[in-house]
Amino acid sequence: MGLWLSIPVYWVLLWAASRRKKAYPLPFRFLEGVILAYLCFLFLPAVFLESLPLAGIGAVLGIALGVWAEGQCPNNGLKKELRCIGAFTAVVLLERLLPGLWPLLKSILGGVALYCACSGLFPEGATLRETLLSALGGGLGFILGVAICFA
Repeated sequence: MGLWLSIPVYWVLLWAASRRKKAYPLPFRFLEGVILAYLCFLFLPAVFLESLPLAGIGAVLGIALGVWAEGQCPNNGLKKELRCIGAFTAVVLLERLLPGLWPLLKSILGGVALYCACSGLFPEGATLRETLLSALGGGLGFILGVAICFA
């Protein structure tokens, strides 16, 4: 249940950051760490158990789609955060509302969300302070996410 809270909190943070025109690295990376734990331990393993070959192909296609989408759009803070939360929300809603959906589609969305979470946790061209805040927030979020997954 605790993982469900990360999505609305992320939306509220995104709204607050848009009001100030600045994305704050620590809370966003913390939530991305929680979402990464959810993807790694709850969502993607279930998809891979449904159909390993289709899920593997879908995950690779999803990661490639995430790379392509990032190249098409400028990488300024709030727009990137909006793309990421859209992918995370789609994955959570897909799992909860349509559990019997085709594994290829679920793995493609899971791959996109996985790429979004990882690209947020390991930013390119960031200052040392932003990199350390990203690492701290993402690491703490991942540890909390793993604790929630296995509690």
